[in-house]
Amino acid sequence: MDEPKRFPQPVEALFLILGTIGLLDLTVVFWSRSSDAADSLQNLQEISLYFFIIGGLLFGIVPVLYSVWRRYDLKALFRYRPVPAVILVYSLLCALALTVIGDELDRLLGMLITIPDWLYESMRPLKAHTVGEWIMVIAGAVLVAAVAEETMFRGFLQVALEKKGDPTRAVILSSLTWTLSHQNPYWAVEIFIIGIFIGFLAWRTNSLWPGIVVHLVNNLIAVLLLNMGESDALGWYEWHGHVSPLVLIPAVFLLVWSLRAISSVYRSA
Repeated sequence: MDEPKRFPQPVEALFLILGTIGLLDLTVVFWSRSSDAADSLQNLQEISLYFFIIGGLLFGIVPVLYSVWRRYDLKALFRYRPVPAVILVYSLLCALALTVIGDELDRLLGMLITIPDWLYESMRPLKAHTVGEWIMVIAGAVLVAAVAEETMFRGFLQVALEKKGDPTRAVILSSLTWTLSHQNPYWAVEIFIIGIFIGFLAWRTNSLWPGIVVHLVNNLIAVLLLNMGESDALGWYEWHGHVSPLVLIPAVFLLVWSLRAISSVYRSA
């Protein structure tokens, strides 16, 4: 007789996540107080680039190693199941739409909450000036972040929650935990909403790949815009400090359409 599938308890998964975040925070504190690391701003930026990669990898490696040790069902828990190519295309469209909507939401919240200068300073390591820096930024903040965070939050945590309750609650709680892990109250609403959609995709398709596509595209566009700064090339995109209605309204329809298209594939399967 085959052994029954075993999954972590939600509280167990949450404590593992908190422990991983705590380890990363301690590492940041250690580096920031190190006399060697504080020699120059340039040196600190170089260290930060490595941290994006190493820190991101921990989110993917820790839950996998823990699950191997606990003999959990890795295939069901991390659900790296293949999906039809059309689902990845729909996910790409969903990602583009979500990025536009999230940008407008960020602009609206910016009218109510003043973003502190230290937050912009914290993003300085993501500004690349050389080919090597571009490779490290894309690898750490885009590729590793998308794969590792989805492994942790929409795989390890959300599956544990789905096994103990309804999918809606699992999606909400995994998104909330993902939002808190960013430790950024100023963009929490935007992160939470994007997490809801990514969580829905993970549940609906029973695969992490659609969510990884959304996460990757969102991070990639954010990095590109950060490096572009203020540019007249985006004049068509903006309207009086907001996303142009000619861009925003189609994005809303595109998001609804892409989600319905994804759901229709799995309803007919």
